[in-house]
Amino acid sequence: MNIELKKNGNNGVFELISEQNIAVGELTFVIKDNSQMIINHTGVNPDLRGRGYAEKLVLKAIEFARLNHLKILPYCSYVSVYISKHPEVQDIV
Repeated sequence: MNIELKKNGNNGVFELISEQNIAVGELTFVIKDNSQMIINHTGVNPDLRGRGYAEKLVLKAIEFARLNHLKILPYCSYVSVYISKHPEVQDIV
């Protein structure tokens, strides 16, 4: 599985791409004021849940936010719970 970033202006999506080159998961976001990354959705194909793919998408978003000096606003419940359980990423919110 690969994760690809697609951006359109301030809107973006990290797509989880299968070996068959099919999008099977996504994390969507909006950049606000060039300082905040609003993550509004994370989802993975139901057949692939429980394999850590949603976490991989979140980690990719955290890496992107750090590289671009953005603070994350986790509107997505999955991301909000993930961040609350991992103190090592508290600096990014």
